[in-house]
Amino acid sequence: MTQPLDLVTEVPGDPPLSLHMVFTRDGTYVPAAVRKPSGSGPTPAVMCLHGGSGGLGYSFLVDQMRNRGSLFDRLVAEGYLVCLTEGRMEREEAYGKGGDSVLDHEDVVEVFRHLQRRPEVDADRIGTFGVSHGGELQMKLISEIGDGPAAMIPTEPAVIEYLGLKHDASAEEGWAVADSSGPRVEEKLQFRGPVADDQIDLTAAQKRIDEISPSVAILVMGRDDDHLQGLFRKLHELLSRAGKHAEWASWDHPEHAYQWGPRRAGDGYHLDAIQEATHERVADFLNRNVRDRAQRA
Repeated sequence: MTQPLDLVTEVPGDPPLSLHMVFTRDGTYVPAAVRKPSGSGPTPAVMCLHGGSGGLGYSFLVDQMRNRGSLFDRLVAEGYLVCLTEGRMEREEAYGKGGDSVLDHEDVVEVFRHLQRRPEVDADRIGTFGVSHGGELQMKLISEIGDGPAAMIPTEPAVIEYLGLKHDASAEEGWAVADSSGPRVEEKLQFRGPVADDQIDLTAAQKRIDEISPSVAILVMGRDDDHLQGLFRKLHELLSRAGKHAEWASWDHPEHAYQWGPRRAGDGYHLDAIQEATHERVADFLNRNVRDRAQRA
């Protein structure tokens, strides 16, 4: 069998990082910035996914790892190899429509498989974490491959396509981009309250969720006053209804994607109390279901 043509190189600077260029099924390379813990492997790993569209490139990933890296610092201290990656630019409304084009969640699958192949990674102890579209990408990934991740944390997961949310907003009316690296601002989508079954494509959503192995632990994390909080809760509800291993947590914080922590100031990171509590919850969930999995088996 032909081996994937993945490329790995070291990135100068502090903390030490390596850049992994992962070969995808149509010959495109997608980038991943990787930071290793101290000690010898194989170690557990966490694959992380930013929000918004992909295609931002390795320089964005390296900047995030080094300048918005408080969560990464915590995970590395807990003994995880941390991988921050993305897919290609998102194609809105293309999911589930068929066609030959490769979509961003398929790139994420390739990066996950790349981590499983790495000798420094314990392939049975890989978790995932992502915010906003990075949360939806995790759900698309697990429905495509069924199992593989030991645990997943879709955070403020914008599962608009995944659940088939019925809405009126379009690319021309009510959708804007905050900046080139930030999440979409979906001003017309107000789903703070409970989302009923008839507000989504329930048949498609249930079929996708049925593909998920019940062995995969999933922590859905919301944000109390987010405009899509009802959708986040709906994902957890459907996972629980289908008998999956699902947990729920939510905090009241004013900033979308606050879970990554703040950008580095001159003397380091200054987390607020809610960010600290969120990091504790993330570490606890991953440690129970990923890092310490072998000890519990």
